[in-house]
Amino acid sequence: MEHSDFASVVFAGGGSRCAWQVGFWEELSPFLKNGPRAVGAVSAGAAMACFVFAGRAPEAMDYFQKITAKNPKNFYPENLFKGVPLFPHLEMYRNTLLSAFDEQALKTLHRGPDVRILLSRPPAWAKPGLAVLLGFLCYQIEKSLSAPLHPTLAIKIGFRPEIVSVRSCETPEMLAALILASSCTPPFTPVLRWNGAVALDGGLIDNVPYRAVAHIGGKTLFLLTRSYRRESLPSVPEHAYIQPSRPIAIAKWDYTNPEGLLETYELGRQDARRFLQSPLPRRP
Repeated sequence: MEHSDFASVVFAGGGSRCAWQVGFWEELSPFLKNGPRAVGAVSAGAAMACFVFAGRAPEAMDYFQKITAKNPKNFYPENLFKGVPLFPHLEMYRNTLLSAFDEQALKTLHRGPDVRILLSRPPAWAKPGLAVLLGFLCYQIEKSLSAPLHPTLAIKIGFRPEIVSVRSCETPEMLAALILASSCTPPFTPVLRWNGAVALDGGLIDNVPYRAVAHIGGKTLFLLTRSYRRESLPSVPEHAYIQPSRPIAIAKWDYTNPEGLLETYELGRQDARRFLQSPLPRRP
């Protein structure tokens, strides 16, 4: 399998850990003869995919590092009686997206591979607060018991996947709203809506959304953001599963650590160089 053979790429979720994907892709992409036809992405992985395929990753990374350097805390209990959010994440996340995406960036995305983003729709019988709790419990139960690459429990209790193409976004603000909906994780963010209905983090259904690109066929590159046991990775010859070579130190929702972001990004570059030195894609 040559490095240029990938018909699709999957960007897993993982919050701030997804900076690893940017480093990996920026190191890898100059060596690819052909780009992917489609990209499946979820949560912060969706933001990273849009940054790199819009050609705005350096600007986005630089902006986010600057604002995290100015943010001393991830939680502000003193805001409880001030009528302002206790968590700074939504504003910082949205501002980063809107700093990177303008009309030209959107046109570049529309001309590139079909970036397809996974959302979670809550069960019809569950209010948003209960749905968030149930989704988190499902994720933690499966992670603790078997840590599968593609969990199934959330769908079994009524969560519904929805896949939205970035090509349907007509404005940068609409694109930002789509990415935020795919990343919606109370209490770090409020409950958000997409097309008038509640949307939660797509990672509650599948943090590695192959379903978004399965129709493409061919070979797929999976950019994971945490370590999976070898036996939990599907044995599919056409698939290459790449995960960080060591645990990423920064936490998903840590918006105070610009040094950790840079370290995570550089680890991605290092891991891509190791990948390129191998004649065949292989699991680290």
